[in-house]
Amino acid sequence: MARLVHAVAGRPVAFSASPVLFLLTVARLEEAGVEGIALEHSRALRIETTTMEGVFEQMTEPHFARGDLHVAVQTRLAQSPRPSSAAPPSFHAKEGRWLSLTSPLKHLIGDWDCVDDAHALLSVNALRLQGDEVRSAGTDGAGVLAVARLAGCGPDGGGILRMRGGGGAARSVAHAWVNAGGRVHLIEGRRPLTPALPELASAGPSEPAALGIDFDGEGEPLDASKHLIPAYQNKAVHADGSLDGPLIDGRWMLVAQHLEAWRILWAPELQAMLPSIPDLMEDLVAVEALLDGR
Repeated sequence: MARLVHAVAGRPVAFSASPVLFLLTVARLEEAGVEGIALEHSRALRIETTTMEGVFEQMTEPHFARGDLHVAVQTRLAQSPRPSSAAPPSFHAKEGRWLSLTSPLKHLIGDWDCVDDAHALLSVNALRLQGDEVRSAGTDGAGVLAVARLAGCGPDGGGILRMRGGGGAARSVAHAWVNAGGRVHLIEGRRPLTPALPELASAGPSEPAALGIDFDGEGEPLDASKHLIPAYQNKAVHADGSLDGPLIDGRWMLVAQHLEAWRILWAPELQAMLPSIPDLMEDLVAVEALLDGR
């Protein structure tokens, strides 16, 4: 049985949903019948830091004690079980040491083997440690694309994203949107977006936007059919977590990013068994309610 350790590193991470998402995904895979993976052999960490120094060492010899998160996840599965798969795959690795990076670590690039273009965009947010090798990826852009398509406001057919921001997540999202055939109306924020987008991919302020995202959190309306709130709202789920209204809660982005990291970096062999974005979102909201005593 593989020992799995996942950590979210950055500052602040005290209210990060990543540990819950990791344990929920492990538990759902185990429930589906995937061999070699189990909740009781998995641990989720929060590492409060502004540098990468010492982060890897903190994941070397973890203490595998059950905590409140494990109990809440087990309670959720007992309350809402799902069927097992008829022919589930196996997880063959002896261990898994995986990292989710948040601000201010996304732009800190090491001598890592990157599986996508996240190094060029300085937007790495996922690492996989295997012996002396470190592999990396950026999943912000793919996560937003997946959520936007679910909500009916994606880039397909030239859909316009109206966006403010120039940080790692903004860079990843803007370039992913353009690569998927969409256009971007970029509103000046605290920092410029680099590398710049192709001129042909730019949209004007008078053109209707399918989706608006303010990564700088200025609070000003961006004039779009729907708005994704990128900040993690721990105490209030916008529109009850629905994708039908004009506001899309930031949890959707976190859920989609997390699943994308499993899919392209952490365990690609299990991608067909991963929970869907809506199912994992439902699990996340339910576990948060359990932890809050609601």
